[in-house]
Amino acid sequence: MDFGPVFRGFSMHLDAHTLRDRQRALGLEWLLADGAGGYASSTVLLCGTRRYHGLWVPALKPPVDRRVILSHFDERLTTDAGEFFLSTTEYGEGFFPDGSPMAESFDLDPLPRLVSRAGPAAVQREVLLLRGGAGVCITYRIQSQGRWTLRLGPMLALRPMHHLEHERRGVHVAALPMETPGFRCLSDDMPGIFIWADGGAAAAAGAVWYYGVLRREERRRGFDFVEDLLAPGWLTWSGTSAAEFHVFCSIDPPRPIAVDAERQAHVARRADLVRCAGSPACARLERLAAAADAFLVRRRVGSEDLASVIAGYHWFGDWGRDALIALPGLAMETGRLEEAERVLRAFASATCDGLVPNCFAEETGRPQYNAVDASLWFLQAVAAYASAGGHAGFVREHLWPSVRQIIDRYRRGTAFGIHADARGLIAAGSPQTQLTWMDVTSRGRPVTPRYGKPVEINALWASGLALMDDLARRLGIESPTSADEIGRVRKSFGDLFWNPDRSCLYDCILPDGRSDPTIRPNQVLAVGLPHAPLSGDRARAVVRTVRERLLTPRGLRTLAPDEPGYRGRYAGGPDERDAAYHQGTAWPWLLEPYVDAVFAVEDARCARAEAGQILEGLLDSMEEAGLGQIAEVFDGDPPHRPGGCIAQAWSVAAAIHIWKRLEATGGVP
Repeated sequence: MDFGPVFRGFSMHLDAHTLRDRQRALGLEWLLADGAGGYASSTVLLCGTRRYHGLWVPALKPPVDRRVILSHFDERLTTDAGEFFLSTTEYGEGFFPDGSPMAESFDLDPLPRLVSRAGPAAVQREVLLLRGGAGVCITYRIQSQGRWTLRLGPMLALRPMHHLEHERRGVHVAALPMETPGFRCLSDDMPGIFIWADGGAAAAAGAVWYYGVLRREERRRGFDFVEDLLAPGWLTWSGTSAAEFHVFCSIDPPRPIAVDAERQAHVARRADLVRCAGSPACARLERLAAAADAFLVRRRVGSEDLASVIAGYHWFGDWGRDALIALPGLAMETGRLEEAERVLRAFASATCDGLVPNCFAEETGRPQYNAVDASLWFLQAVAAYASAGGHAGFVREHLWPSVRQIIDRYRRGTAFGIHADARGLIAAGSPQTQLTWMDVTSRGRPVTPRYGKPVEINALWASGLALMDDLARRLGIESPTSADEIGRVRKSFGDLFWNPDRSCLYDCILPDGRSDPTIRPNQVLAVGLPHAPLSGDRARAVVRTVRERLLTPRGLRTLAPDEPGYRGRYAGGPDERDAAYHQGTAWPWLLEPYVDAVFAVEDARCARAEAGQILEGLLDSMEEAGLGQIAEVFDGDPPHRPGGCIAQAWSVAAAIHIWKRLEATGGVP
């Protein structure tokens, strides 16, 4: 059934066989982002399975304070062959309606598009998210040889994205003027919401609550999983042949929207992103370049419009550590230096006492400081920006004051006990704190306590000092360090962290001098970072250990399988998942420093072969859970199922970095 030209760039197509396997289809999700922290996301059946799913989830204080506004539509089509329920909704008692038997195709690009066949008619829905948080447009296209009537009931959640809610008073629905068929919904805790339609629709207001809508992924994750949704009324169209019309949802009052122009702008933007990234040679690499765009969002800092990085969808905000690890891959290696500048300025302006914010609070946007590594990743990101062709004047004026502050305060001491010891190495934290990226606490206690001198923190410190010394020379300004300090730190690192019994590095040195010999992936940064503190035979031994004990096709395990406490499955309720998060779960982002470490110690031909296999595995994962994206984590045990966020910034950035590393050394295999 023809609904017009098909976009052939990096299209991902699902057929009826996949869609009518309801269990499988409900595990396949899609994501659109609006550049302001908001998004649209659901399953390929447009049936929400998470509290975070919705056709419109805007950020009221970009990029935070996100609200699930429009959940989905109840869709009913009447033809001469009878009445058909096209949409799919799950309740505690089962599915009603269940439109999965009529689902015929789903396409991800250029926009999410679901087609259902109902008797003599076919109905296509296409979701277009308006840039900057301006709203959402759902386009319906109908092909039929006879009479038809389509009734749509908008299903509204009207709540913060982290919290399911039930029927509540204080929500008021009113019909819009007759010339604009639709509704306005007012509630006590958010701006008014407008839903309106074109194409000769008739609107009938009549607010009805639908009780007990089930979110199966929340039940699987051990959270509350039932909510109530409000239908403000019905929108109705009738016809005798093909038709196209649009339904809009926004905070602003109804206004003319040139949908075709907006759609063309979306397609052109995607093409521009691919060109900026270097014209990838295959569809999956094109998709990877486009995936990066979801994470770069605007953030207002004071009176300036700057930018930030959403760590992952659906539930993460913009986290300093994640943003600065991901930024080179997302922006610098994809030709988006101006956006990289805006992100770096945002985090530089929020640096306090040498600490870069670990995150910005979801509700208020205020910076929060509780990480030892975010500031050190800032140094790496500054160096990457300069190496990518960044402007020297920008570095001097906007970044260098924060660089000097970070190095000075880390050397002298700052919050959380962060300081350089007599050897020049960085110590931080206490038994009660979690300051590294392995930061999960369960019932008030750290799951992976790593206080004292963690190995990657000191690898970042050694690398960062040398990088900033290099950069100071290039800029013609005074260095914040010295050759003596850099040499002392490197020697101290090798003396303290080398574990001769296991021919690799200790994971952490405790304040009392005890060494943690646990086999974890953090040591790979000591080989893979620029100006890494480890080289030669010891570096080769580290790579060999990581390859043999931690490497999977989807990421590095956070703990070797034969270590006490290993958890090979990331599953269960919050406590079970927290116990596995850094105790064996595989993380794709770690493949970036791993591949860099491989190139540092192996023959170029062997390194390219291994990196090519790793990139292939990451590209394959883009068809497993979050279509066109790479998940946050994967099980440590085969078959390495995806888990956590369906789209994670540093996972995508790692794949981009590996792709660019291959291009720079002879091309992607």
